[in-house]
Amino acid sequence: MVSEMTSKERVFAMLNRKPVDRVPVITGSVMVKEYIEKSGSSWPDYHSNAEMMVNTVSLMHTDAGLDNIVMPFGMFIESMALGLEVKMGRIDIQPSVRSFFNKPEEVKYDNFLEDKYVQTTLDAIKLAKEKYPDAAVTAFLVAPITLAGDLMGAENLSMLSIKCLQKEKQMQKMKDWISIALEINKIYAEACVEAGADILYYSDASASPNLVMPEFYYQVAVPAEKEIGDFVHHLGCPWELHICGDTVPIIEGMASTGADCLSVEQAVNMEEATKIAGDVPVVGNVTPLLMVEGTEAQIIEETRKGLDGGAKASMLGCGTPPLSSSDKLKTWVKAAADWSADKL
Repeated sequence: MVSEMTSKERVFAMLNRKPVDRVPVITGSVMVKEYIEKSGSSWPDYHSNAEMMVNTVSLMHTDAGLDNIVMPFGMFIESMALGLEVKMGRIDIQPSVRSFFNKPEEVKYDNFLEDKYVQTTLDAIKLAKEKYPDAAVTAFLVAPITLAGDLMGAENLSMLSIKCLQKEKQMQKMKDWISIALEINKIYAEACVEAGADILYYSDASASPNLVMPEFYYQVAVPAEKEIGDFVHHLGCPWELHICGDTVPIIEGMASTGADCLSVEQAVNMEEATKIAGDVPVVGNVTPLLMVEGTEAQIIEETRKGLDGGAKASMLGCGTPPLSSSDKLKTWVKAAADWSADKL
C-alpha cells in the first residue's frame, strides 16, 4: 500500500515507473472559460499577465483536483516571439498562428527570451512554483516538427515532408528548418527549467500521421524529438511527448525518443498503444468533448476504459476544451480516483 502522495510526488512516480497511491490526472493546455471568469482574469490580458495566468490555470488543481498546473494557454508563444502574425482568438478560442517565413534565414531569435509572452510564461512558472509547491508545474511547449511547421507554414511542411523523402536536396531544406526550430526549442527549454518547471510537455501536433507520413516521422521527426528530449534530460528535467491523431503506427518511434511519458488522443486504442510502448508510460485518450457535453456515465466509462487499457495516468486526448465545466472535470478526477481504489 503506497502512502498518500502529493500531486507532484504522484506525477513523478508515474514518470519514473514507480507505484502510486492513485493514478495521476493530468492535462495539457488549460484555457478554460469558466475558470478565466472565476479567477477575474480578462481577455487578452491573461496571455501576458503572469498573475492572471496562474490564478486561472491553478484552478484546474485547486478546484478540479488535477495533479499538474500547466502554462501557457496555447501553442503560439514561440511564433509570436519570432514576429509571426498571431490571431489572438477570444475568451473561448485559443490564439492561432497566421503567417510564416519564406526561408530559414529570415528567422531571427537572438532576442527570443525578451518577448513579453515568453517572459509571462517564465514568470508564471516561478509564481506557480512559489504558490503551489505540491503540484507538478508543467510548461506547455511546441515541439520541433510543429514549430518548424509554424515557421515554414503548415501546408509547406506537409508538402516538403513528402519531397524530402525522395530527394536529398529537399531533405537538406527540411533539416535547415528543423535545425532552427531546435535552437529555439533549446533556448526556451533551458529558460523554463531555470524558472523552475518540474516537467516540460511537448506537443508535436504536426508530426501526426494525419499530416505527415509515418516514414517521415521515423526518419526526420524522431531524431529531432530525441535531440530536444536529450537536451531537456541534460537539464535534469523530465519531458512528455504528445502527438495528435491515431498514432499507433508511430508509437514505437515515439517511445524511442526517450520521452518519459507518451500522450495520445482518443483515436488511439490504449491497450494496443501500451503494448507497443513497452515500459514507457502512455496516458490520454479520454475524449476532450466529454468535458463540455458528456454525461457522468460517459465520463466514468471512458476514464475507466483508458485505465483498464493500461494508461498510467488519466488525461484528455488533447488539451482541455475552453468550454469545459468544472463539474465534468471533477467527475473525471473522481472517476480516476474510484478506479484506483478498485484496482491499485
